[in-house]
Amino acid sequence: MKGALVGFGRVAETAHLPAFRAGPLFVIEAVVEADPARRHAAQSALPNARLYASLSQMLEAERGLDFADIATPPWLHAALARQCLEAGLHVLCEKPLALSEAELEALSCAAKSADKALLCVHNWKKAPLLAKLKELLDAGAVGAPRFVRWEVLRTKPAADAGGNWRADPGRAGGGIVMDHGWHAFYLLRWLLGKRPAGAAARLLPAAPREAEATVLADFGGVPAVVHLSWRAPERSHAGHFRGTRGSIEVCDAALIVRRGRQETRYIFPERLSQGSSHPEWFAALLPDFAAAIADPAARKEALEEAGDALRLVSLCYAKGKKPA
Repeated sequence: MKGALVGFGRVAETAHLPAFRAGPLFVIEAVVEADPARRHAAQSALPNARLYASLSQMLEAERGLDFADIATPPWLHAALARQCLEAGLHVLCEKPLALSEAELEALSCAAKSADKALLCVHNWKKAPLLAKLKELLDAGAVGAPRFVRWEVLRTKPAADAGGNWRADPGRAGGGIVMDHGWHAFYLLRWLLGKRPAGAAARLLPAAPREAEATVLADFGGVPAVVHLSWRAPERSHAGHFRGTRGSIEVCDAALIVRRGRQETRYIFPERLSQGSSHPEWFAALLPDFAAAIADPAARKEALEEAGDALRLVSLCYAKGKKPA
């Protein structure tokens, strides 16, 4: 299928483009990028692609494209995705898919009206360690889940090619809850196989510029404590899943399964906190995009997953409190 990259920042260059080049399902024929320097970078990386300064210019000029991959800063996602859907393109979009439930509802209606797929890039589900964790939980390795702790520590927001937009709530849609919280929420929904029922958060400083958050969420009766930080002394990723028959520890590059005195370790070559681009995870997501294009049921599940992540983010901001 033929498509366009909309936005050529860091994630498009280091994750999306290598994945598209490595796989047989999709080919990039056009790039939309407003910044002249980044447009030059796109021309160097894709010398045969047609380049445009705006999405409107591209949609007016191009015929025969099948999809758009949106990799701009978050505040542009919903408007650009809707424009592409209304032009008859399937859409793959970086997270967050939208910054408000009203935006997401409008996107959902546009996708249904156009009969096109709309898939958010939930690439962390493709991390080998997390895929193994899902396999163990589904197999009942520690029984029914009863409690979850999830922790993501970073020393600062991830770098980008767009003027440090993650530090600007107007472009990012918030602070670390919108950035890493979105990942945590769709992951826990998927890992536990339960839709979320509610959440509240303690934020420091107050939203929308929070650099640290502790969230208490409810996933179908399973309480989850999620801690996120952009000001930790080191990068790391950790978790704890306690079930009726044992527990699983997530230790960045290892899973440790404990049942009574029995302990089993699974070691992985890459830490979850290693880097931020993960082109191999994005590549593993592309078959899911193809499935959503082919199957309306897959489209529905993808939108529900993104909607649940957004609702938890919104609840964190609505019920978030700055610690005394």
